[in-house]
Amino acid sequence: MPSDGVEDIVGARVLAGIQMVNISRLSTHPVPITARGLITVAGQGPSDSNGAGKSSFIAGLSLLHADEQWRLQSGAQAAAELLFTAELAGQEAMHANADRGYLIGVFVPPQAATMEELDASALTVWLRINRQSPHVELRWVHRLHVPFGDTEDERAGGADGLWDALPRSNGRTDIRANRLARTLYGSTVRCVSFLSTSVRASPTANLLAQPLNELTPERIFEAIGALTGLTAEIEQEQKSRAEEYEHAGRAARAEEEYELWDDRMKVVEDGIASRERARTLLAEARDSWRSRCARYLVDGFHESERIAVDIEAKERRRKELDAQIETAGEKVHRLSDDKAFNESCRTRIKTYEDQKAVESALKVEQNQNVGSIETLSGQLRTLQAVAAVADGRTVEQAEEEIAEAGRMVQAAERIKGRTEHALRVAKAALSAAEKGEDVAVAQVRLLRANDITAAPLVDTISLTEQQRPVWEARLLPYRHAVAVAHHQAQEAVQLLAALPGSLLVEADPADHLLGPGLPAAADPDLPVGRFLAALAERAGADGHIDPVAGVHGIAGLQEALTGRAGRIRAAQDQLEKAAGEDDEADEGIREADRTKSRADAHVRGAKAEAEAGAVQGKVTKLRDRNSAIEVELSKLDGPLRQAKIGYEAALGEKAARAQQIDTASRTLATLKKELEENRRQWSALLQQRTDLDLPRLNAQWTGTVGTAEQHLLTLDESEAMRPPAEWDEVCARLANEVRAACFPSGDPEQNRPEELRVVDEQRADRRTGAYVRLIPDVLRIVGNFLTDHERVDRENASQIQRERQAKTITLTGAKAALDEARRTSEALRSTTAKAIKAKLRQVSDEFDRLDQTYGGYGGNLDFPEPEAPADPEKPWQWTITPRWRRGEGKPPSSYRLRGNTAQMDDKAVKLVCAAALAGAQDRPLLLVLDELGRNLGAAHRRDAVALFENIGRDRAISVVGALQDDMERYAIGASSLYIKLRRPSDVMPYNQAPIVIGSEADTARVQLLSDWMTSFRPEPQT
Repeated sequence: MPSDGVEDIVGARVLAGIQMVNISRLSTHPVPITARGLITVAGQGPSDSNGAGKSSFIAGLSLLHADEQWRLQSGAQAAAELLFTAELAGQEAMHANADRGYLIGVFVPPQAATMEELDASALTVWLRINRQSPHVELRWVHRLHVPFGDTEDERAGGADGLWDALPRSNGRTDIRANRLARTLYGSTVRCVSFLSTSVRASPTANLLAQPLNELTPERIFEAIGALTGLTAEIEQEQKSRAEEYEHAGRAARAEEEYELWDDRMKVVEDGIASRERARTLLAEARDSWRSRCARYLVDGFHESERIAVDIEAKERRRKELDAQIETAGEKVHRLSDDKAFNESCRTRIKTYEDQKAVESALKVEQNQNVGSIETLSGQLRTLQAVAAVADGRTVEQAEEEIAEAGRMVQAAERIKGRTEHALRVAKAALSAAEKGEDVAVAQVRLLRANDITAAPLVDTISLTEQQRPVWEARLLPYRHAVAVAHHQAQEAVQLLAALPGSLLVEADPADHLLGPGLPAAADPDLPVGRFLAALAERAGADGHIDPVAGVHGIAGLQEALTGRAGRIRAAQDQLEKAAGEDDEADEGIREADRTKSRADAHVRGAKAEAEAGAVQGKVTKLRDRNSAIEVELSKLDGPLRQAKIGYEAALGEKAARAQQIDTASRTLATLKKELEENRRQWSALLQQRTDLDLPRLNAQWTGTVGTAEQHLLTLDESEAMRPPAEWDEVCARLANEVRAACFPSGDPEQNRPEELRVVDEQRADRRTGAYVRLIPDVLRIVGNFLTDHERVDRENASQIQRERQAKTITLTGAKAALDEARRTSEALRSTTAKAIKAKLRQVSDEFDRLDQTYGGYGGNLDFPEPEAPADPEKPWQWTITPRWRRGEGKPPSSYRLRGNTAQMDDKAVKLVCAAALAGAQDRPLLLVLDELGRNLGAAHRRDAVALFENIGRDRAISVVGALQDDMERYAIGASSLYIKLRRPSDVMPYNQAPIVIGSEADTARVQLLSDWMTSFRPEPQT
């Protein structure tokens, strides 16, 4: 059935249970929900509480209660992120993404206490969440209608069929997210949440989303207004203000239209008045133009006669100048063309300059030689100091000495190489002896690597000093043999096949019972008494090892053959000897290096001595050259003085001749300039006489010079004495005034006659004569225009008067409607302000009661009434400043004062509860908090949990909080309902069944709701 007009279908019911299908990785088991108090949601993931789905569970609760943080008006697109996604679950190889899922809430009256009462009053609300648009769809039914089955697959598999069995909520379609809140809960806020999940930021401030003192008073009012329903009051006031603005707009448009029409008509009226004034000015302009023509004709006639006299005088002077210029030109030519004088001057000047150049070149060379001598002398001193080290050796002797020193260094380095090698060998031998790896090393390692007890034979026998001469000779052939246990001998032989040449001696545990008087065993694990007894039996006297075979052993070794300690001592002695020889080799290298260093110094000294001789030769040559230069300069001194005297005389004579030529040239230039000026002035006079244009002046006056003189006599004294230029200005001014009166500035160009536009273009350049010459054309064109428009101007004036009366009536009516809208808006604003202040006083009182009831000293809200903005697009912005007492009997102080985070969170919770209680209209309220108490220290968490539980129970508020791991121990005992979500392993695609435990007071109801929801089975179809 359609839901148009249906609002608040949930009514006073409360959520009794919730079931989720394909929501994240949550189980499909139904979860009972208690009506009030604190509901804690804990989790157990693979390692801790992370990954159990706590945030997804409480996010689903907030969406089911139409939390505006989901941006329902925009389609709640973020709701699709709640669906099961295989990649996020790490199950893409086994499972696919869910295209849709379901949030199913069962709502019942709080007083329903039996299954019969629950069945009779149940309302089941289904929200289908789609991955594609539409993202949220709503259906409901007034009975219990939930997924059922014994397994997750059965419950999830039957959900689509149960959805299809529900009636569509909007006729042929379903209600979408934008109408979800109004349809389910009307205008009452049912959920306030703070989520750290995929829910996007709300445009309205959330008092629980950040520390209270970080919110502005404007944002606090927006949050409380949303909780109490004041937002609608603000919107109604804004709507009324918009209507007032609309009437104001109409009145403004009417006034604007009137002013616009009036402005247009003023233009028309000004045009009519201007043209009337232009008719008056036109007659005056025509009279002034005629007087101007008379003055120009009379003055032009007299000026022409004067110019003729000046032209005749200029022609006489031009003839005189031509003769003077010819005489001056001959003088300049005579002075400039004296070849003998010029050649004499050039010869004397060149002689001096050549002698001077030779002198300069010699002095430059001399100075350069002096600098080179100073440089070479410094080098010579340095070389002589180095050469002293050579002790008289030649370069060949020094080089032979350094070659011999090099051979000594190489010999010392070869000795050093041998001693270093011997030292490394000795160190390795000592290390091997200390580790027991100097005898049969490869054999022992191979056997021990295969778990066979083995040791060098010589390490298993201990000889006294009295036994050494006899037994060392007998043991010489077996000094590299290996002893192994008897029971492992066969296996050892097979392994040692890989090391040909190995000797193996079997050791028997019973050998320690044989052979009295034989050498003692050094290794109790490998006794070789039988082996020693056989050697003793076979041996003869005087070093005979085997008389039968004729084998003799030569004893007398410096160190003991058997026992590791002796071999270590021998290796240490060898190491000390090698170290001493290595030190001697080091000293030999140092001595060879010192010999080579001395030879290097001798070579450098010998080479420096040879180079010093070469430098001394260069210095001697340079000094000889400077002496020769001094002789040449002394010889050049006399000729240079004589050349300088001739040079200075030539310069003086040349300067005097240049002065005479310059004077004659200036005289000639002056005469030519005067002649040129004479011609220019003569041409100018001719042009002036032509420019007077007496025929044109006669034509403009339309009479003779005599009649023009008679007209001037009729003018008053000032006009009769006015010069022509002033007449031009007066006539131009009057013509411009006539034109401006007829065609005012800003008048469209097309209103002017085409002929006048052409004349205006010709007169645009005031530097040309057309500006004044075309004045008669302007007066003629304007006069014709004024004659043509005289009748039209009379008719337009009458029409304007009639239209002004009608538009005045329309403007008066619009202003009256605006006054009425303003009075209505002011009345509504006053009523709205009273309602807002009453509601905020109610919130303030609730805040005070809650704070005093739950551990505080009381508080209030400060909410001054603001001025409404003129712009209807801007809301009426109120502000709220929370204040509370910091101690008993203290005055309330602003929330802006710095305080600890726990106190801010405590006041924020109480403020939200107070606002919700003031605006709940007797409807239940759900507070949803992710990571409950995340900002609180350990000392405040227990108090915070108790506060949520107490306020919830006392004031019909359900507080749902997702717990952090370290909060669980504080919350379990203080909760009305404890829900633990479980997923112990990442290999499980879905959660296990949640653990749901009610408090002692709620245990029976939790069990009742659980039994009731799991008992549902649809009625069989008939």
